[in-house]
This record gives sequence, structure tokens and C-alpha cells, in this order.
Amino acid sequence: MSLFAVPLLLFAMIAGCSSASESPVSAEDIASIKSDLSAIKSDIADLKSASNVAALQEDLSEIAKKSDELQNLFLKLPDGSAQFATATPVPIIDYNEFGFSIPFPATVEPVASGIGGGEASEESGTLLASAGGVSLLMTWITADPPLTPEESVLGAFELISAATGANFQVTGAGAEGLEVDGQTASYATFAAYDSEGTVDGIAVIGGWICESTARSYALTVTGDDLDAVSGSFFYFADSFRCAP
Repeated sequence: MSLFAVPLLLFAMIAGCSSASESPVSAEDIASIKSDLSAIKSDIADLKSASNVAALQEDLSEIAKKSDELQNLFLKLPDGSAQFATATPVPIIDYNEFGFSIPFPATVEPVASGIGGGEASEESGTLLASAGGVSLLMTWITADPPLTPEESVLGAFELISAATGANFQVTGAGAEGLEVDGQTASYATFAAYDSEGTVDGIAVIGGWICESTARSYALTVTGDDLDAVSGSFFYFADSFRCAP
């Protein structure tokens, strides 16, 4: 019996009890009605069960999807252990527009300009780039005689002080242990402090001469975090290449 038959049977029961002149509902009718109601309950239970199964399958499918997504976040090592997968490395591109080469992540766009305005050239210019809270400023100039590495560091320091207005103080300097493309370089580290004596900025400046062109270079890296600034400075200093 279908679900639509129930109202008709109930209506028959009510109609049969509404008048004494009508024939009462027989025991057989009541038994049939109970049987029909039992079958209906069974059908409803079956429908609920099917609904639960569908919902469960949907849940399991969603769980499996999330499991696959989580699995992609881990790398399985040869020894069977797993480690968190790092993001896809950013490609490195060599910048070699003005007679030197220095690498930058592909997501960073360095901007070149002339010293004091105009356009940069192989003889002189500046290169500015910034990413992740760290800024790079590189200057180069051709002079006769060339600026010494110490003079390049001093000139870069005066430039960054004038540009930022910060009161940088020397925290270290030297000319030993640092080479840029095989050339001896000088360097100095600086810190700027706020009114409460807290470090407000860090700068590392290096200077050197490329013998192949007799051109003087100065590399300045600034930022708020000492590790980020020093790490970036040594990365660029180690990667810089003079013109052949």
C-alpha cells in the first residue's frame, strides 16, 4: 500500500464511527489498517536509512577530498618519515643591464635610475629593489681615480641618511673577510634608534671596485630585522659579478 492510501483508510474509519446506523468498522478492517501502518513505518525507516547512507557517502567523499589536500602538504622521505612540504621555490633571474650581474627573485622588480636623476648607464647609476621588509640600494660610479671601497661605503651612508632622515649610528666596520667577486671589499653596519632607545632600523653597507672596469660599487641593504638584513646583504654580495 502506498502512502497516499492512508488518508482514505482513516477517512473510512471516521465515517464508519460517525453514525450508529452505519456498519461499524470490523476487526478485519482494523487489522488491515494496522498492517498498512506497519508497512508505512517500514517504508519510512527504509527511506531514512537510504538518506543517511547518501549523506554518509557525501561525508566520506568530502573527508577523502580533505585527506588528499592534506597529503599534498607533506613530502614522504626515503626513510619513511614525512615533513611539511615547502612552497614552490621562486625562480631567480640575473639582472645584467649595466655591465654587472646580480640575481633577484622573479617576483622582485628592481628599478634603475641615474645618480641625481635621469637614466642609469654603465658609467653610473642606482638600482633599487624591495621585498619582505628589506630594501636594497646599489650605486655605481666611474671616476679617475676610482673611489676606494671605504669612500664608497661613506658615500652610500651619507645617501641613505639623507634619504631616510634617520639618525644611524655605526655599530661595526671593517675591510677583512669580505670579498665581492674576488675583490676585497669594505663594509660597515649601522643602527637607527627611536626616542626610547629601541632599534628602529638596520643598515649594512659594502663597497668594492671591479678591476675589469675600474668602476666603484656600493651595496646598501636596510630593514627592521637584523637577520633578514644581514642575510640579504651577504646573499647579494656573494652573488654579484663584475663584467668580464
